[in-house]
Amino acid sequence: MKSTHQLGFVAMLIASASLFGCGNSVPPASPEHEQVTEISILKLDSLQRAHPEAILLDVRSDEEWAAGHVAGASYVSFDWDHRKDPLSGIPWDRPVFVYCEAGGRSGVVTEELRIMGHPHIFDLIGGMEQWMENDGPLAFDEPIPLAQKTD
Repeated sequence: MKSTHQLGFVAMLIASASLFGCGNSVPPASPEHEQVTEISILKLDSLQRAHPEAILLDVRSDEEWAAGHVAGASYVSFDWDHRKDPLSGIPWDRPVFVYCEAGGRSGVVTEELRIMGHPHIFDLIGGMEQWMENDGPLAFDEPIPLAQKTD
């Protein structure tokens, strides 16, 4: 017969195996598990200071872009038929800050970027409506060209 000491040791090993077993490991992140960070567009200045290399992306209509945009923005029209190619050209080594007029279209585009596997996506909630309500400056210059994707 086994001693009480031996049985206690075996019980402890079984308990440890159930807590730290191979089946409890966390799988590596995949594009399906990438996350989008939502942050107010009013935090854009501090966000840009923290990520000076980031791409600021306006995804509104051509008319909305022409009516004024955030300075330093790149532009991809929300046009359903023609946005996938420009979005796929966004470099993956730079964060992307996406905004639209109020938040709906930026949510769609950030989800598309997440599905593509982009690892650093920020949805600037509130969009141009909130930016303008808080007297954010408007620019009327040409969009900053999107850098080509580097694999």
